[in-house]
Amino acid sequence: MPRTPINTDEKIIETGEALSKKLGRETTATDIQKALGGKGKYARIREIWEDHLATRETEQHQDISLPDDVRDQIGKAASIFEESMQNMVRGLISRMTDQTVRQFAFKERDFAMLEAEHATKVKALEEEVAYLTECLDQLEAENEVTDAEAPDDAPEQPSVSEPAPAASALAAARKSPNRPLRKTRPAPRKAARAKAPAPKKSPAPTSKPS
Repeated sequence: MPRTPINTDEKIIETGEALSKKLGRETTATDIQKALGGKGKYARIREIWEDHLATRETEQHQDISLPDDVRDQIGKAASIFEESMQNMVRGLISRMTDQTVRQFAFKERDFAMLEAEHATKVKALEEEVAYLTECLDQLEAENEVTDAEAPDDAPEQPSVSEPAPAASALAAARKSPNRPLRKTRPAPRKAARAKAPAPKKSPAPTSKPS
């Protein structure tokens, strides 16, 4: 069987309450142990006394009741705070909505301006295409009239002689500038026939005087 403690829980609590009234302050576990003549474990006395203080504070908080006027003031303050928060949220939503509507209006205006500008460009391009189409039709009609009026026994065009190799190479180089020129060898020259050397004239004999 466990040993019976020297001081019971009730005795420790009663001693602490009496000391609190006597000293006019909060009693500690050390004060209670001294009042009990130093008997009993300090850890047990402190644990019992702290549990008692915690229970007493809880009971005191539960027993305290607010006056009716204080409750009314708290209720009014809570209502005012709630209404203020609702008004603040409504104002914030209203400002955000107005800002969004203005932004959409600006974007709609910009889109309308762009649409008008593009429509003007498209109209100008359509007019230009129509003009070019009309010019092309006129040219085709003139060509048809010219072909119809041309006589069938028109003289044939003189045939163009084939270009020389050097000229054809130059023309090819003009068509493709990155292509190297084709080297053409010049025609071999005819060797000139050597003329026979002219015979040397012998000097005329001179007559000596006798």
